[in-house]
Amino acid sequence: MMKRIFYFFLPGLFFTACSQQVDTLNSYNVDETFADLSVTDLKTSYYSGHSLQSQITAPIVDDYETTEQPYMEFPQGVKVVFYDEQLKEESVLTADYAVYYSKKKLWEARKNVVVKNDQGAKLLTEQLFGDEVHKKIFSVKKVTVIDPDSTVIVGKQGFESDMAFRNYKFLDVNGVVNLNNQYGETIQGDSLKNQNIE
Repeated sequence: MMKRIFYFFLPGLFFTACSQQVDTLNSYNVDETFADLSVTDLKTSYYSGHSLQSQITAPIVDDYETTEQPYMEFPQGVKVVFYDEQLKEESVLTADYAVYYSKKKLWEARKNVVVKNDQGAKLLTEQLFGDEVHKKIFSVKKVTVIDPDSTVIVGKQGFESDMAFRNYKFLDVNGVVNLNNQYGETIQGDSLKNQNIE
């Protein structure tokens, strides 16, 4: 299987664009007022026409619709499953906390963010953004990707991918290690989740 993966070493271009988006998001301070609506045990599906795009489950969702920048907060975490046109799971995202800015159609996932795709690759980071308008996910934080062949790639200052987490690129790659080749055995990605891979 040919991997469609690209490494970019032009920090100025990518980092500036992403930083501007992050700065914009940071200006949307989460409101400390009461939510307009709170929902427990949420399970909802999103469609484009008649095509299922994603399913979202969360223990609690607080909806702040009357603020200047409306948003939904997922204070106890979220799970999002993305589907292709054949209703097959393309990727799954989980995080301990998330916010969705409805006007901008932007997601921000934080704390123990994990993305897995249908090809067996896994992404680990502490902050990840999802841009529904441009159909991409990105981060300006440290990102670790574990490929199906146990190759570990660490991006120190940036990452960008399509929503399915199939075609991705890194900024400032810190290291590429094939765990199978180096250690002679397969090391599961879960065992790396809480390690500081430098």
